[in-house]
Amino acid sequence: MRKEELSVIIVDDLQFSREVVKSGLTNSGFTDIRTAASGEDAMHLLNQRRAHVVLADFWMPGMNGLEVTDLIRRWDENNDRYTGIVLLTAEDTTSSIVVAFDRGVDDFVSKSASQFELSARVFGAARTAYHQNQLRERTRLLSSQVMQVKQYSLQDPQTSLPNRVQMEAHIESLVEHCTTRGGGLGLGLIEVNSDNSEIRSGTLKTISNSLQLALRPMDMVSRFNMKTFAVSIYYEDPDVFNPNVFKRLVDTIKRHTRETNDQGNRIKISIGVWYSHIMTPVPTVTDIIASAQRSSQST
Repeated sequence: MRKEELSVIIVDDLQFSREVVKSGLTNSGFTDIRTAASGEDAMHLLNQRRAHVVLADFWMPGMNGLEVTDLIRRWDENNDRYTGIVLLTAEDTTSSIVVAFDRGVDDFVSKSASQFELSARVFGAARTAYHQNQLRERTRLLSSQVMQVKQYSLQDPQTSLPNRVQMEAHIESLVEHCTTRGGGLGLGLIEVNSDNSEIRSGTLKTISNSLQLALRPMDMVSRFNMKTFAVSIYYEDPDVFNPNVFKRLVDTIKRHTRETNDQGNRIKISIGVWYSHIMTPVPTVTDIIASAQRSSQST
């Protein structure tokens, strides 16, 4: 981190003071220096382009340095950033220093300080801001990676369908919905095998796409395991529900795959189905899956 890479905003209501401070920082190697005559002007500059350090006069009419500090800290919070703040004052009193640090100031320097001390304190505040922002960036990256891991932990990588974990959570929510609001739930477990060869990604994608196209948006297609797809369906009226919907799904798979896999070998499909609108006693997800597996038969 070099001084010429750092952005500084000087805030002082007196033009002479702004120029003196700017000259001292320029002579010390800072090149990106902007000036503002008030706190409002400083915030306008910050909104245009971020700064590593804001160097503000403690006593200014209208908005003093502490009020500028409060605004910058709120701006930082809203933008997930950290800006170094150094206050300038002609009064080097202990009470002023304590109040300034309590309000979020990084450093405090007297107006009578040499340009070397001024430069050192501004650079120190910039270094603090730099490390704070590096930490925030790493935190954002880590949070993004955690979200991706969570997403992939609920998704089958080959088909991008929900995996068994997400499927079981979906069925559990449907059981609760049926228990409290009525309606029924159906689960179909469709197992696909192939003679002397594994089911490759192309065939798996074809099957998953055909199932999704054949169902309503509120129904779920998921990857139950390496060979099995799960289809969970909610229905409101048990007198209208037709369990043959699962057989039609198998017919859809056969039509889209022409009953062969990527290698031209014949595929075998079996399906197990469970459905009910009677939720007393309330069935568990494990019970529903086991019942569907027990009813499995080849088509």
